[in-house]
Amino acid sequence: MQFNFALKSYVKTALASLGLFLLALLLALLAPYWSSRVVGLFVSTLSAFVAVAAAALACASAIVLVRYQRAARGARDLFLELNRSREPAAVEAAGNARVSCLRRWLARRLLGHDFVVGDLVEVKTWDEIRSTLDERGCLEELPFMPEMLAMCGRRAHVFRCVHRLFDYRKSRRMRHMNGTVLLVGTVCDGSSHGGCEAACHTIWKSAWLRRVDASGTEEEKPATTNHSEPGTGAAILQCGTQGPRYTCQLTQLHAASHPSEGRSLRNFLRPLISGNVAPAAFIVGWLTHLFNELQELRRGVEFPAFETAAACEDGTREDAQLRPGDHVIVRPPAEIRATLNDQLMHRGLWFEPDMLKHCGHRCRVRAEVRKLIDIVTGEVRTMKTPAYILQDVHFSGERQLFNAQYEPLFWRSAWLQRIDG
Repeated sequence: MQFNFALKSYVKTALASLGLFLLALLLALLAPYWSSRVVGLFVSTLSAFVAVAAAALACASAIVLVRYQRAARGARDLFLELNRSREPAAVEAAGNARVSCLRRWLARRLLGHDFVVGDLVEVKTWDEIRSTLDERGCLEELPFMPEMLAMCGRRAHVFRCVHRLFDYRKSRRMRHMNGTVLLVGTVCDGSSHGGCEAACHTIWKSAWLRRVDASGTEEEKPATTNHSEPGTGAAILQCGTQGPRYTCQLTQLHAASHPSEGRSLRNFLRPLISGNVAPAAFIVGWLTHLFNELQELRRGVEFPAFETAAACEDGTREDAQLRPGDHVIVRPPAEIRATLNDQLMHRGLWFEPDMLKHCGHRCRVRAEVRKLIDIVTGEVRTMKTPAYILQDVHFSGERQLFNAQYEPLFWRSAWLQRIDG
């Protein structure tokens, strides 16, 4: 069976948690009869706390075992299944649902704006947006890019509230960004950034949007549309030996955000208040995180996990040439692990553990990726070995406690198997 070594570790943790729960519960019930009243009450209270913690760990272990069994059957991952209502098509289909005043108030306090997932918004006119930008075309260090201009005056649904993100450029830690959202279907095509093919979601400041209520009318009276041409928002900083250097929202992400508050109550509540995560998926995500924390302490196997490399093939498989529209199946974890080095990289491309959720699933190739902006230097680089984007396969953010960056995952062809016919 796949992940046999991992399954043993998961079962050990589940049995230990269940045993600790039963022992602590029994001690909590019997302690008052075995000792003096004061000592018995203290031991009983302490045992009750231990029993609650052990019960949580037992539930977390059960969730992980269910997720493991679903992966072994080739079923959709439990977190992704429970969070299906937060996928782009589902958000649009749900329409502009009414939101309570309390939730709007909490959103303003926790997110810096009162937009939540599912809200129908209208992008303001270019003249209105331009009035919010500085001389570099930025608002609070976040640039408004030329690729976003086509959305001016158009409507879209709020897809994610960007309150938690990962800083790829400098700190490589989690960051917080106030007053920003993602909109359904607004993806950068790289036309003003050297043809970058990363297909990142564009980030929108709340000052660039106005909410449309359930009746379809704007909550603010829009200004008269002006079709004046914007200046370039992708400022060329300087010329390097490999061509011009660009700035975009990804290269400016560090400057436009600030360090996360860590495990605060505000950070805990933001995914629920914003609507980024469905409540059931939120519970599954946190219980899995709790389980992995315990596994790390006891040096067990975290979820999800690779098969041991020794059981895999030699990993010398040549990269096949894939084309957009090809149907593929994601190879099993054991086969993928054989293509990776000790840093889980294949020819410079890291295999994100979140991608294990898709192993064994059939997908369609959406695009080939060769040109990317280096987020450190701003130069456009060409990948020696192409990567591929799969249709409707994105970073879930679960492993980073609900990171809001819904970016496409990059795949090497060595990790995919074409399905002929």
